[in-house]
Amino acid sequence: MGSEDIVAALRQVPLFARLTAEQLRWVADHGRQLRFPAGTRIAEQGAPADGLSIILEGRTQWSRHAGGEPVPSFTLEAGDLFGELILFLNAPYPNSGDAVTDVRLLRLEPATFWELLRLVPALSRGLMELASQRTEQQAQEVRPQVALLPTGRMAAELSAELGSPAAAARRSAARLGELMATVSARAMALGEHGLSLPQRSVLLALPREAAERGRRSPPLEPLARAEREEALGSWLEARGVADAWEAAPALVASGLDVAWLESVATRVGPTLLGDVLAWLVVAVSCDVLLAEVERGTARISALVEGVKAYAFMDPAPPEDVDVHEGLEHALSVLSHRLQDERLTVEREYDPRLPRLKAEGVALDELWTQLMLNALEALGERGGRMRLRTWKEAAHVVVEVGDDGPGIPRDLLPRIFEPFFSTKPHAAGIGLDVCRRIVERHGGDLRVRSETGGTRIQVRLPA
Repeated sequence: MGSEDIVAALRQVPLFARLTAEQLRWVADHGRQLRFPAGTRIAEQGAPADGLSIILEGRTQWSRHAGGEPVPSFTLEAGDLFGELILFLNAPYPNSGDAVTDVRLLRLEPATFWELLRLVPALSRGLMELASQRTEQQAQEVRPQVALLPTGRMAAELSAELGSPAAAARRSAARLGELMATVSARAMALGEHGLSLPQRSVLLALPREAAERGRRSPPLEPLARAEREEALGSWLEARGVADAWEAAPALVASGLDVAWLESVATRVGPTLLGDVLAWLVVAVSCDVLLAEVERGTARISALVEGVKAYAFMDPAPPEDVDVHEGLEHALSVLSHRLQDERLTVEREYDPRLPRLKAEGVALDELWTQLMLNALEALGERGGRMRLRTWKEAAHVVVEVGDDGPGIPRDLLPRIFEPFFSTKPHAAGIGLDVCRRIVERHGGDLRVRSETGGTRIQVRLPA
């Protein structure tokens, strides 16, 4: 298929319909055509982002593995796109895609995708709105499976829990779409200075430096954070940065301070400083919003996976499982929850613990649910979550504890009851899921709770 035919096909894609003929030809010339016969795999769940794909012809079916079985999620056909959300989040594919009919794609590699957004900033908002819709669609995936449960109460219980992160992600995505157009415009303003190669190298290094400082900077106490925001806002305002006081919180959230901005001023010089700061403030704000979108989608994913784990409890073939690896994997899944400075995680692992023959996916769900339960118990005040493992006779014991308020004695008999929860917006399925998984493995689950903490112990045959 020639360039003009691809341009004609792109005109049928709603997101590209308003592009000029020259812009459409650029997309056609820089994209790579891919063909997939009916019945072949297009994308694999867990595979890294490989670009923005535009379906020119054909129909695809997407599914997600839960409990070892593929669960149909949604369909995409000619005129639809995929890959935009994982490019924005630098995340792997959350679903697998298969060609239902013969399929033809136009794929823009990641570098080409970002160049397109630079050339056509207006696309940023549309793509972020599409990414936000994907986030909400992920929450909708759970609804067809609800009918498989013994009661329809789960949908009502989950609606409030899913609504908050979905709304937050949607707001952040909408704001991010606006800022991405702005950052492109400010980058172009910098380019009009006729930058030398050394100057370009300095500018390219600044976002990387900011991101690294954000990763390394410890959380600030509220008073210290307010003082730093005050200092940054005053510094930016004195140098004529627009919306200085709105930008200061995002810069502080990224670990930046006046000393670092002074070093930027020294490196770029007074002529470039104004435009550099204007560009840098928006670029850092985009990073903060991306993190918020990622946290929201991660929370939705955790909830959806939890419901699927309840709805699809079919046993999977046993495999060789390292309990400590499973615990660390659960911590990484919940990393967005553990970033709160008021939370700490303590580990006390027995290095001699044997590996188990067990269902790896089911145990991953077990550890994740137990940790979620502990984090919910700690609530907004924070505290410690403690992970312990040891060998006891013919069993491996895993304990997930917290120093929260404990479970009232009169409620202890009901904690494994499906849909029962002391939290007003929780689904109340976590401990029931855990009990089912443990019993299926021939183990037992015990709860020790008193004022000042709760310990949940899992005993599995070694």
